[in-house]
Amino acid sequence: MRHLRLAGLLALLFLPSLLPAQDPGGVRLELRYRPEYQPGLVVLPFAGSGGEVETIRGIIRQDLDYSDRFEMREAPGARPGETVNVRLWKERGADWVLDGALTSRAGGLSLRLVLHDAVYGQVKGDQTIPLPPAGDPGFRMAVHAAADEVVRWATGDAGMAASRVAFVLAGRGGTKEIYLVDSDGENVQRVTSDGSIALSPAWSPDARRIAFTSYRTGVPALYERELASGRDRLISDRDGINITPAYAPDGRTIAFATTVGGNTELATYDRERGCCLQQLTRGRRFDSLSPSFSPDGREMAFVANGLGEPHIYVMRLGGEPRLLSEYVYGGRGYNTSPEWSPRGGNIVYHSRINGVPQLAVVSTNGGSPRFLTNEGANEDPSWAPDGRHVVFSSPNRDGGGLFVLDTVSGRIRPLLRGRGYGLPAWSPLLMNLATRGR
Repeated sequence: MRHLRLAGLLALLFLPSLLPAQDPGGVRLELRYRPEYQPGLVVLPFAGSGGEVETIRGIIRQDLDYSDRFEMREAPGARPGETVNVRLWKERGADWVLDGALTSRAGGLSLRLVLHDAVYGQVKGDQTIPLPPAGDPGFRMAVHAAADEVVRWATGDAGMAASRVAFVLAGRGGTKEIYLVDSDGENVQRVTSDGSIALSPAWSPDARRIAFTSYRTGVPALYERELASGRDRLISDRDGINITPAYAPDGRTIAFATTVGGNTELATYDRERGCCLQQLTRGRRFDSLSPSFSPDGREMAFVANGLGEPHIYVMRLGGEPRLLSEYVYGGRGYNTSPEWSPRGGNIVYHSRINGVPQLAVVSTNGGSPRFLTNEGANEDPSWAPDGRHVVFSSPNRDGGGLFVLDTVSGRIRPLLRGRGYGLPAWSPLLMNLATRGR
């Protein structure tokens, strides 16, 4: 019986992609997007010599496009190093003009970026940013951080380019391993090589570690990987299951689902002390899993099947849970994979509509959800650090893969294409020039 129950839980978590892509009957979702005005932005040719100049400009321009904050303009006839004619670019539809210059320095490069406000004729941002050499492993991430700084100058909000996505990729023989990829789809790196099944990657708040479940010993145990060294630390191998980890915002504890008295309950582990399992839920005849902390660490969203089908709940730590996802008496609901926005206020999750998973977002205060997708199967959403974009997996959208959705405009772009991708988790910012000492 325990094995049957475990199989059912794992199916609830990890097998929705086996659902059919379409149900010929049922409800047709209407999507409600309210696209905001996107000011025009032109990225002028950067001054400097060497192939790095165009590489850097190309990365920054693409990052700014992927931010979905601007309408990107071309720069025909512009030459590197010439005086910026802000009025001319305003006449050509640019509200923002970004200029740059690259020079060499001891041990690397220096990139000066200047953002001109063409509407008010002012310089909005001017900074010289140190970069490692082009061959350095941290080169692209440093350029992404520079692009995020431009987003902050223009909008006041953090960007999300200097981040990565952890995900699971299915291999031969039913194996699943964890990988990482940059926010622009470049620089794929393998994390685990267990030759078994690895699932549920979750980022630490400092983005230096990943917690995950692995069957490397034949049972689902919870581990923590230190990314710099590659060392693993066992968190829990309690009898039953140890799945769906989530770090508290202070990084001191990890919440996860584990077997307690025949039920699947949520518990926390004190990773700093290396001990002290504390049970959070007491479901009696139902199961709880997939925890996600609020940004202040005082509340938690999670999944429980106390109403017969899985639904999203929210509770204050130490308090009583309240139902968040919509429930219709006598109806069927299926809502899983909640994640609290890093900005607070909203929770994204996926909900089965006509038997097919679709992405939805709901206020933490409750109310009706706003659906974000209505075509294909779309599941396991995870917020970007900007609280605006989500990454999700789909087995049948454009051939399958991982995709990034802008929750404001509805724009979707592929991150990685192919079969077998799933369970993406977006990291916090890996570099932030606004908070780093200068």
